[in-house]
Amino acid sequence: MAAVVTKQRTVTRILLHCVPLTPLHVGDGTELSLDEYLLETAEEEGQSPRLCRFDPVEAMRRMTAEERTRFRTALDSGRLADASKALRSAGKRCIVERVPVSPRSRAELEKALNDPSSLRSGGVRAFVRSGGRPYIPGSSIKGAFRTALASARLPRDQRPHAWTHELALQAALGLDPGDTSTDPLRFLGVADAELPAGALMIDRAEIIKRGGSPGPSKIQMHYERTCARSHDPADRTRFEVGLTLDSRLGLDRKQLFQLTSRFHWSIWQGERERFFRDHPRTCDAMDRLLRAVKLPGERTAAVAGLEEATNFVLLRLGRFGHFESKSLEHVRRGHVPQARERDRKIRQPGEWGSTRTVTRLHDGTPIPFGWVLGYEKDYEIL
Repeated sequence: MAAVVTKQRTVTRILLHCVPLTPLHVGDGTELSLDEYLLETAEEEGQSPRLCRFDPVEAMRRMTAEERTRFRTALDSGRLADASKALRSAGKRCIVERVPVSPRSRAELEKALNDPSSLRSGGVRAFVRSGGRPYIPGSSIKGAFRTALASARLPRDQRPHAWTHELALQAALGLDPGDTSTDPLRFLGVADAELPAGALMIDRAEIIKRGGSPGPSKIQMHYERTCARSHDPADRTRFEVGLTLDSRLGLDRKQLFQLTSRFHWSIWQGERERFFRDHPRTCDAMDRLLRAVKLPGERTAAVAGLEEATNFVLLRLGRFGHFESKSLEHVRRGHVPQARERDRKIRQPGEWGSTRTVTRLHDGTPIPFGWVLGYEKDYEIL
């Protein structure tokens, strides 16, 4: 009788070193109001001004008698700007955290602080935190892998344009909606990634239209986002992601990286062509990003070979990654609530949206959010 050979199950632990190529924001819906922060002038030349978050309840408790009188008098007479100044004066004694703020955000936030009754809200969307420390949830990172792998596994001999996103996921991954044990991605574990100290800053986000004017928008949106190579080539912000890859997923680490990079590289190219073709400085900046990143065993992350990479992976993470990077190729059919015609409220399969949310470089060049390049720092097969 012939011997039966059973394939041995293996588990690979991978430590992924991640470099934010462009700013990244992951939020939990928390927004800092004018009563929760103040702006602090830089103490040293060349240092960025800082947004200082304080506890307003503790600030009122620590008010001096003079501050308390000033605060109550201003409120009673409807002078909100003076009441806010009194609260921030006391807030200087109970600052919880200081975060650098970009010049563009600082100018707009100062206007809101000086006139709380104006139309400028002065709200700042915070980065998600756990125990007071900013981090990137493993679920957010795993979602980028899931979308890429599902896109790669979509049956090509069927008509995916008739599917919803959920039906496409079921077809691609063999999912039974009522049985979580059918999800092959249970064999990929992704840990939360804690951000290092000094990794964040406050910056303004803007919406630009495809083929529209490159000028700044009037909508005020301020977000806490990571520092990134796009805004400072010398920036060394990195975070580490722990992956656990079970062989029952049916992929080794090289295949995992290759399929994921191939999907996101397609998004990178599509976004560059559709939204930034009329912004040559954006295209130049994005090309420089990949040429400048040095990787172990590679001279550079060569643009032409990125989709075939096996020792590093391109990811799109966080908010403002847009619908295209979070939906399956050939299936994506985004909702357009502002469309007047009923038959245009759902986009055609593969049709992209018409806007991008961006930050800007010091010279006004628009830069997309959320691009991260990860490479193996270490791995171990168990």
